[in-house]
Amino acid sequence: NNLHKLMKKIFINNLLITLIFFFIFEIFLRSFGLADLRGHGKELKEKRTNVETTVFGKKVFLDQYGYRVPYKEFVYKKNENKIIFIGDSVLFGSGVNEEETFVGRLRKDKDNEDKSYVNAAIIGNDVSENLSDIKKNYKLFGNSNFFIILTLDDIINNKVTENKNEENEKNANLIQSLKNNYFLKKINLFLRTKSYTYLWLKGIVTKPSKRYFFESFDHYKDEEKINFFNTKIGEIKNFEKFKDINIKFIILPYEYQTRNYCESKFLLPQEKILKVFEERKIDYINLTKNFCDHPNPKKLYLNFDPVHLSIKGHDFVSKLIKNGIH
Repeated sequence: NNLHKLMKKIFINNLLITLIFFFIFEIFLRSFGLADLRGHGKELKEKRTNVETTVFGKKVFLDQYGYRVPYKEFVYKKNENKIIFIGDSVLFGSGVNEEETFVGRLRKDKDNEDKSYVNAAIIGNDVSENLSDIKKNYKLFGNSNFFIILTLDDIINNKVTENKNEENEKNANLIQSLKNNYFLKKINLFLRTKSYTYLWLKGIVTKPSKRYFFESFDHYKDEEKINFFNTKIGEIKNFEKFKDINIKFIILPYEYQTRNYCESKFLLPQEKILKVFEERKIDYINLTKNFCDHPNPKKLYLNFDPVHLSIKGHDFVSKLIKNGIH
């Protein structure tokens, strides 16, 4: 009986120590910015408008179009010089406050007070939705200037179907099988929105930046996917000519590419994209070299994230594209 009580006491003490350590570690990771939360509120999946929700642990506001704005009741300037940004969660600014996104920074810039900026990002969209997004906003805002934020997974058409890279195939298949488990999926969805410790450990163990890069990289060896991308870009170019509007692409690299000053062997995606753009006479800004030349490019991204920009990353982009926005 005494032994049972002793074991019970030891168990409770160990549990309390573990919980206290976990609580302190959570505070430590959050305070020093060593991990970032993930996940989107259901309001985004339901495509709701005029609503407040949460994305990557940050409070966000959606306007009457479902677009991200700095606060409730936000009203766009009534002028003709509107700058429309088209893209996905990278443009949306997942993980940072609206005022800290590059669109928010451009809006607050005193040199751009004569312009009105629209962040028309739709989380999850890719190149197959770009044209419909342009058409929608053309009807909403008229003859505006359009900037499409292009990340390297955009030719995948929302689905990573396979991973052909031998170095990552085994690891990716294991992770995918875990993702498909119903209970583990539920646990993962909960913890990624609540626990900094979980995301820190997951980042250390699964190396998402490297993994997601190679999942996208292999698609650029697939001519069918390149042809799909080429076709969609051609449709956008035709609409641009037909409506006599200005459309410019802004290319952002993967975090993994920026390591070691962007080794040429990892720049195949940009090579394929730029070849299509040159043939189609597409106007673009390629920020790959700017990111690679940065003294600490890893700080331009959220922790353990392959593409989403940090506060420093958004500030960097806003400064780079400021003079090219007109």
